[in-house]
Amino acid sequence: MINVNNVLIVEHEGLLVGVLKDAFARLNTKRNHFKLNIVKNCNDANSVIDSLKTIDLALINVNIPPSENDNPIFIEDVGVKLRFTFPKVKIILFSSYKNNIYINSLLKILNPDCLLVKSDINFNELLNAIETVTTEAPYYSKTVIRYMRQRIVSKIIIDQTDKAILYYLSKGIKIKDLPRFINLSKSAIELRKRKLKDVFEVEDQGDYHLLQQASEQGFI
Repeated sequence: MINVNNVLIVEHEGLLVGVLKDAFARLNTKRNHFKLNIVKNCNDANSVIDSLKTIDLALINVNIPPSENDNPIFIEDVGVKLRFTFPKVKIILFSSYKNNIYINSLLKILNPDCLLVKSDINFNELLNAIETVTTEAPYYSKTVIRYMRQRIVSKIIIDQTDKAILYYLSKGIKIKDLPRFINLSKSAIELRKRKLKDVFEVEDQGDYHLLQQASEQGFI
């Protein structure tokens, strides 16, 4: 009897989608088959989560942009929903960013079974990561391991509310109007913005520099 594993892939880069398809074709056996559900954005990922009875494995590009609507869905929201809906799911995250704040936030918010920095891996390591996660997680690529070993990963976490503040500011929404979009008072939002400026080391600079740093480090 063939054991069918439902796999959710959230990836918008065609080249990597092709690589992932090749990897799972290699991993398919007479006893083990991976059924791929491939989407390119957060909304479609949510729809797949709602439509399937089970998801055994998910591979998510964390650099997928948020959905464009009044209440944007961030890729981290997809990961949280996935973990809540299917507690036994194994989650593999891909990131193009390798700064310690970003990596630490991913580890703390999503608690992935695997975190890979794209520049670290080749095809064989991708195969090894998938096989390891399905049998004996966790698995981290070398950049993530280096941060963890050197204890560089900070205790700072930029949560979904912080990301929403950065997102709306990047869309030109003024601080005084943010309470319409975020369930916080204007003073609470201003406090969070000051803390974000401290995190990104732009304490004495304007919002432009805050958003520039947040974008460069992958938070927008």
